Amino acid sequence: MSNSAVAMIYGIVGSVLFNLSKCMQRHGIDALSSLFPSRGKRPAAENRTGSGKNIALYATGFILNNSLGFFAILANRFGPSSYYTSMFGVGIIALMLYSGIILKEPIHPVQYAGAIVLTLGTLILGYDGIVRPKMTMAGISLPAAGIVIAVSFLVGGFLLLYARGKRGLVALGVVYGLLIGFAASLDPVMKGIGQNLGGGERYLPRLPLGWFIFLSSFLFTTLSFASSQWAFSRGIRASVLIPSQSFAYIVYPIIFQVVSLPGFKLTRFTYLGLFVATLGIIIMQTMIKRR
Repeated sequence: MSNSAVAMIYGIVGSVLFNLSKCMQRHGIDALSSLFPSRGKRPAAENRTGSGKNIALYATGFILNNSLGFFAILANRFGPSSYYTSMFGVGIIALMLYSGIILKEPIHPVQYAGAIVLTLGTLILGYDGIVRPKMTMAGISLPAAGIVIAVSFLVGGFLLLYARGKRGLVALGVVYGLLIGFAASLDPVMKGIGQNLGGGERYLPRLPLGWFIFLSSFLFTTLSFASSQWAFSRGIRASVLIPSQSFAYIVYPIIFQVVSLPGFKLTRFTYLGLFVATLGIIIMQTMIKRR
């Protein structure tokens, strides 16, 4: 099995666990909020009885969410970070099933079709990674990477200002999902740079600068996690937030590597995969009830 395929397998596992973790967190937040109703109302007896189960559900989601960094470290040993992140469309199927069956969120059949289209785009991107020459993050240009990240934060700031002017939860969910996905995608990217800085393929950095970059990735993990919890607490549905988050998680590392990783070029399969993945997101969001 090729190194690219190994990195993608880790991406598929991470994708399913990550999407399930977000649903569990959303589920846990909804359940726990009923234990602390507004205006001093006492929670229902059945809610008090199930509080331990709700806490355990949220804790499980928290643990699964933080396993993402572990799988990213394993995958970065075998290929560029985008090989790992490009698989995140696969977990959308698990997300939709959990959201519809367990969370009872209104899921239109067309949204399931959109999830399948997004997954197809993911698989095309996976094939693109397999047929490419062997690459790692060792050749990354640090000045170019710094410029890309700085510009990304600037664009993210404008998106945040745009989102604050929106009242509908769907619009907020889409924009916040893109921003959270951007922050989350910096975790494997920064880990990949740190692990491979100075050459070689290793699980942990060997240079002091590599360790600094590697450890800084956990800041973005924390930021994306806290932001998603805040979004859920505001009533944004998992079926709205997570697809947009996964889309940004898939696309951003590819753009990042095109600019800052010499030799990483967009191919016809990259274009096709990104087009199909974008189409899947559009299909999924068009049938969401606007509110």
